This record gives sequence, structure tokens and C-alpha cells, in this order.
Amino acid sequence: MLYPRVITIGVTLLLSACSDSNNDSSDKKTTTLPQLSGLKVSTAALSKASTQQFTTHLKNGLFMRHYEYATPTNSGEVSADAAVSNSQFSSTNVQEQGVDEADRIKYDGQYMYVSANTAQSLTSSEQYRQFIRIIKRDEAGGLTQVSDVTSSNTQYQKQQLFLNNNTLAVLNHDIGWFSVSSPMVQTQEVANTSIMAPTAQQFELSLMDVSIPEQASVKAHYTIDGQLIDTRVINNQLYIVSNYYPQFDGFVGTDNSEQSKLADYQALQNEQINKLLPAIKNNLNSQSNPLFSSDNCYINEGATTNDGYDAIMTLTKISLTDPTQQSSICVNTYVDGLYASQQSLYAYSTDYTDDEINSVIHKFSLTGNALDYSATGKVTGHFGWRNQNLRFSEVQQYLRVVTSSGNTTDGLNHTLFTLEQQGNELAVLSQLPNDQQPTPIGKVNSKGIVDEDIYAVRFTDSRAYVVTFKQTDPLYVIDLSNVQMPNIAGALEIPGYSSYLHPISDSLLLGVGQHVDDLSDDTPVITQGAKVSLFDISNINNPQQVSEHIFDNAYSAVESNYHAFSFLPLENGLYRFTLPIETWHTDSSDPVTSIWAKDNALAAFELNTNTIQMNYMGSSMISYPDNENIPYIWSGDDRAIIHQDDLYYFHGNYIWQSDWLTPAKNTGPH
Repeated sequence: MLYPRVITIGVTLLLSACSDSNNDSSDKKTTTLPQLSGLKVSTAALSKASTQQFTTHLKNGLFMRHYEYATPTNSGEVSADAAVSNSQFSSTNVQEQGVDEADRIKYDGQYMYVSANTAQSLTSSEQYRQFIRIIKRDEAGGLTQVSDVTSSNTQYQKQQLFLNNNTLAVLNHDIGWFSVSSPMVQTQEVANTSIMAPTAQQFELSLMDVSIPEQASVKAHYTIDGQLIDTRVINNQLYIVSNYYPQFDGFVGTDNSEQSKLADYQALQNEQINKLLPAIKNNLNSQSNPLFSSDNCYINEGATTNDGYDAIMTLTKISLTDPTQQSSICVNTYVDGLYASQQSLYAYSTDYTDDEINSVIHKFSLTGNALDYSATGKVTGHFGWRNQNLRFSEVQQYLRVVTSSGNTTDGLNHTLFTLEQQGNELAVLSQLPNDQQPTPIGKVNSKGIVDEDIYAVRFTDSRAYVVTFKQTDPLYVIDLSNVQMPNIAGALEIPGYSSYLHPISDSLLLGVGQHVDDLSDDTPVITQGAKVSLFDISNINNPQQVSEHIFDNAYSAVESNYHAFSFLPLENGLYRFTLPIETWHTDSSDPVTSIWAKDNALAAFELNTNTIQMNYMGSSMISYPDNENIPYIWSGDDRAIIHQDDLYYFHGNYIWQSDWLTPAKNTGPH
């Protein structure tokens, strides 16, 4: 079966049993097929639907997906200085202050919570399980494991954590799914196919009481229908965005004849709507309830009885103080991801079926007790595939986003939009480039087109930093101080690129990426190693690289996941930061007999903002007492904690400890 991109939005409600209307089938006898309009991702504003409207819209979508109805070709941050704190230890690197993000380790200054599984253990031969290692740090910096709590027995899942006061939230979910409609593989030829291959449509949420970490216990354990998209924690509330694809096994038709289609359409109309909705199951008492009621859902404004979509996006809110306090809203659509500020949540998706690619953004207010739909906006282009949420930023009432469209053959178009809510619409106030500021974002080649893709975006209150790359790295500094007239204030061109940008202040910016030789247009790009760059952006019109450090033939997980970047502000303008480094090597020049091996290390840096100096302190390298039976560990999950002068490097299930001043002298695995 083919699964399209869909976008769904719902309404606020307590998670409870469906109303009686959910249990009634649509038993009206349909004698003719409606003239269905075809599957499409709507960019219209949302409207609360009645049970009948939502049921018709969803079932139409299921029917059109089953018969592969043709899709129409036309359809209608926080300031950088705010990162400074007086904490003695580093925490999860997040996009917005006050908006926590899930990661595989969490730390409260005394206890470390580490996501682990038996496949990554050095000695364990027990049945597969996912568990949380709880490790206590003493005053001297020493480590002692005090507990080991099983979170799931499901294999091959990603495990992410939130630590909120005395509650540890553990999410176990499939890693993801493949889609030929993703920006990375999207072409005009496949734009109308949108093949989705979803993984299991369930994920788990465990809530553990860690008020006494040595006696940690599971106080709530849920299985939720759907595919987990993303999560955030804001003001003790856990927000979960998931997609759900209803399944209907009652089709009776044998061919594509009108008679067969009508029989299938009639069978679908008689299906009870509650059987097509996602549920949440309390595994401690085996009680299962719908995530939402069918009379509390949204569909696109102006939808008719001939429209439909076959996916549901659910936004769920769960109190981490009292997990019984739950609510969800549903939208009959599909989403790619989310961006969240302390006041709002934005769910977004891209429609590749139009002649011009468009993205839709749905805004939800988080300021009240209820989940409230606020507005919808449309922008041209897509949000790329590298850290999409970093292309978003909300400041005051404004949302700023950066999109891309086109291709390297005909030219790429990168656009910065500023939007403001006007009624139920996110209206575009300004964009860059524009008639007054026509300079494109990205270098123009000899053919007169931009052939550089965007590798990194980062916003502060009044600026945006954008890195584009083909063979050299233009770093653009965009002035956003005038909402109505954004402009490119300055640009810096250097070899290589940064794929993650970390603002230190309005004067300094860190970049992590790859060093690449400055080659001619007809020479292939050759990457030469992970690079850490320090940029002086005090003169917005003339950004400068003041320092760099290159790790030859190496890669850093920070390039694709900013949670791997650990950062600790100290006093008097001093900062410490780390990033994992992976290097592959072979001792033989013969490709037939050569055996490749990898080295994993944690690189430590110190930054003095007064002297604008970045110093490499050294690296803590992974080593094992026994070189046999060492499991393969993906470096993308490497993490670190900086606590005063102690440095802790997490690789797989284990920890390597060293002193900050001498990172190379480590002990481990712990």
C-alpha cells in the first residue's frame, strides 16, 4: 500500500473513551461514487470538523489511497547572550532556552541517566532489553552505578530521555521510515508518487519516579499508536507530535471497475470510525482509550465531501507532574516535524505535488491550559533535511523561516520569510531576496544560477546566519532588525563548510563542519576532515574567521545532530565545549587485504571571549581493556558532560572519565 504525506490537526480533550457517536457506523447506503478530488496536502487554514465531516474526510482519504487516485498538480530564537548561565555542569544542547529536547543522556548535577541496551554491552548475554543506567557522581568526580531500570524489551528502537524534576520520561520508538518524497531524494519525476514505507505504528512512553534514584521505579507506561515525529518539554508539560495511518482491511473489490469500487466505498462507509483512530494503552492496567474523540478534529477550511486524506497528526500533552492529566488534538493531515518556542508549537510539512513546491505551517498556542489551534501559513520551498527545526525561529509575534527550492541544474532558490499571525492566517510580512534586496542567498556560478545548497541555519533575536556550500563556504549574516526589510549585511567565503552554528554572543559564532580544499568547478569535492571554526561577527558587515582547528580525515556527530555538542559557560567570558570525533583508518595499502578500524574520541576546547582565542585542550579517546567482542557503536549517539573540571565521555553504554586539563588521560569504561 502507498502512504502519502498528510497533515492532521485536532482539538483539545482529556484522553477518555470516545463518545457514542464514535461507535456508530455510517450505514447510509451509497448508490454512486462521489467525484473525489484526489489526495493532496492542503495549505489552507484549519477548521474544526463535526464527527460526520471528519469521518467523511478520513474515509475518502483511505479510499483514494487504496485506489491510488491521481493527485492534482495544483492545490489551493532566543538571544545568543541568553545561553550564559551560572551552572557548574553542561546540559542537553537545545535550540530554544526553556524548551527542553529529548536526548540519550540527562544529568542533574549528581545523577546521570544513560540510555543503554544489551546489544552494546561488553559482557552481557541476556535477552535483549533497553534499560536506563543511573549513575551517581560523588564530590570527587567518581562514578558509581546505583540502579538499572528496564524501559522496553522491543528491539531496534531509539531511546530518548527527558529529566523533569523527579520524573524521568523515556520514549522508545522506531528510528524512522524512508520516503522518496523527502527533499534529499525528491525529483519532479517522483513528485506524484510519494512512496512511504512506515515503520511500526506504535511507540512507548515510560515515566519513572527518580525522587530517590537508587530506588527508581516505573510509575506509568504507555503504548501509543502512531509514528513518533518529535517531542518537547515546556513548563513541566510533555508535548508529543505523532503521525498515524489508519488501516482498513475490509475492502472487498476484486478489480478497478466502477462496481468494484462502489462495493469498496460502501464497505468503508460502514466501518465504525473509532476503529480507524489511534489509541493510547496504559500498560500497567491494560486499559486502552482513543487519543481523541472524532468530534474534536480539524480538517482544512473549505473542504468538501469530495476531499479527503488518510493520515492523522496528533499533538498530545501529558503532565510530567501528574501523568493522568492528558489531552490531545487531531488534524486530518501529515507532518514532517516541529519547532517549538515557549509560547507556540509549529507543525510543518511540504507538498511536492504542485508545479511549485510549497510548505505548510500550522501554529498551536501553548499559553493556556488547553491545546489551541491558532493559524496556518504557506511558504514556497521546503525546509531541507539537515536539522529542519533550526530553520525556524519565533521572536515576539514573528516567525522567521528559511526554505529552499529548485535544483543544482536549473538553480536553487533560498528564501527567508518573516510571518505574523493575522486571524487564522500566518501572513508573510517580508522575504529575502526581494525587489529592494535582490542579492540571492548562495553564490551565483558562471551560468548565472545558484548551485550551492544550504548546510546550516541559525537565528538570534535580530540576525540569521546561513551557510551555503558547493566547494567553498559562504557564511551569510542577515540583519533582521527591521522586520519589514531584512537584508544580507555581510558574507564570508572560506574553504569547507559549517553544518552546525552555535551563537556565543552578538560578536562571536562557532561553526562545526568539514574542511574542503578550494577546488575548481570541474574538480570533485574532497573532504579533508572535521573542522571547528570561530567567527568574529561583531562587525555585521564584515564577518571574519579568527580561528579554526581541523581533525584530518575525521567526522563529528555534531554535523548532523547538535545534541552531540556540549557547552558550558563559565565566569569572566570563558567557555568550554566538546564534540565527538570519529576517524577511520587502515594499516594496509592493499584494498583486498586491508582491515578498516575506527577511532572514537571526544575533543575538548576552551574559548576566551575577551581575547577571542579558541584553544584545543586535547581528546579523550575510547579504549577497552579487552579488544575482543567489542560491539559496533554508532558515533552519532556519542555525548559528553562537562562538570567543572571533570569531563565525561559517553560512547554506547559506557563512560570514559578524565580531567578537563588533561583529556587524553582517561579512565574507563565505567
